[in-house]
Amino acid sequence: MQSSTAKDCFDNFDCCHLQIVSLLVWALVCSAEASICPPACQCLSKNAWTCDNISSVADIWRDSGMVVEELTLNHIKDLNSTSEQSFSDHFGIFVSVRRLKIQQSAISSISASFIDSFPIVETVFLEDNQFLCSEHILSLQRWQSKIDGFNKLQCSSPDGLAGKKVFKALKSIARAITECPRPCRCVVRSMDSQYSIPNLLVNCSQSKLKNTPVSLPKSWVIELDLSHNTIEDATPLFNLPVFRNVTVLNLAHNHIHNIQVPNATGHKNHFKLLNLANNKLTQLANSVIFDTENFSYQPLVMLRNNPWKCDCESVKMFQSIALKQLHIIGDFTHLTCGGDFEGHLISSPAFLQRLCHVPAVAIVTIRCVNILCFIFVGLALIKTAFDLRTMYAVGIFHYFAHLLLPPRK
Repeated sequence: MQSSTAKDCFDNFDCCHLQIVSLLVWALVCSAEASICPPACQCLSKNAWTCDNISSVADIWRDSGMVVEELTLNHIKDLNSTSEQSFSDHFGIFVSVRRLKIQQSAISSISASFIDSFPIVETVFLEDNQFLCSEHILSLQRWQSKIDGFNKLQCSSPDGLAGKKVFKALKSIARAITECPRPCRCVVRSMDSQYSIPNLLVNCSQSKLKNTPVSLPKSWVIELDLSHNTIEDATPLFNLPVFRNVTVLNLAHNHIHNIQVPNATGHKNHFKLLNLANNKLTQLANSVIFDTENFSYQPLVMLRNNPWKCDCESVKMFQSIALKQLHIIGDFTHLTCGGDFEGHLISSPAFLQRLCHVPAVAIVTIRCVNILCFIFVGLALIKTAFDLRTMYAVGIFHYFAHLLLPPRK
């Protein structure tokens, strides 16, 4: 029976050809299934991969049409795309993922293209990870409804956000970025609003600004960095209602000639640091230095590297401030004069004495006048004494004595 079948197959070439092709296809399929699983992964089945210690998902990219429904990534270092296009534009293996687990990883950045690479994902597990809460993981908000136990996720860093719930922190970070003036960058340092301690950095340094921002984020204690720009007038900034929330203001390395801080700003109760170093200030306005008697901490004003006008009154004012409100001018010992006295230390007592005393020529003149007056008075006294002696010798005193005194009986 078997020999008859073989004979029939041998006689029928088409039948033999079909069997040979079937065997080749089967061999290719077995070989493909063995090679589909990436070296960094354990493929328990065609639909479930577990990948450990990979730099990025690029390590498991394969030009394959395999359907992977469950993907586990342990100790992954990078969740960003290396191109403007999403991962799924290059490879299709993530398009079918429905369950995604990322575990034991430091999540500091997640790109939008990474999120886009899992279009039909239904459940995301992110427990047992360390989250660096910043604007770099804001894309994670798109998965909030899909993350299992999202309310339990906590920030690991930075220090000011450590222990805070991830999505609550991301909401605050997103709000700060929305309110942030352009082209500045806003960085949330803490979600706690403590007295005088900034929890939001508004960094406008080196932004080629000629004017101060016209708005600032609300409901924050702000450190505002406007250093290294070409600002000439900072007065509009002080007139902003929200400026009372600015406790640290850095205006160093600008072109400010004059500065006035209106009393109506009401930020005296929060003032901590005002940096006016490396500008073009020549005189110090009284409104810049506050009365610190009722302060619970010592505020600082930085004023070095300005061309200060130095005369008796201005130098005396600087030294008086330093004496009464110790260390309020943080760099007082480094303040120098501009103009005719360029390079002279304002803190020098000898320099103040030199400025406030009468010039040497005037002193010599006064001394000469005093000597002449002394000589004149001396000569007058000598002349008076000589005249009195002469009058006594000629008996004039006796004559007057006879007229004034009654005769003796």
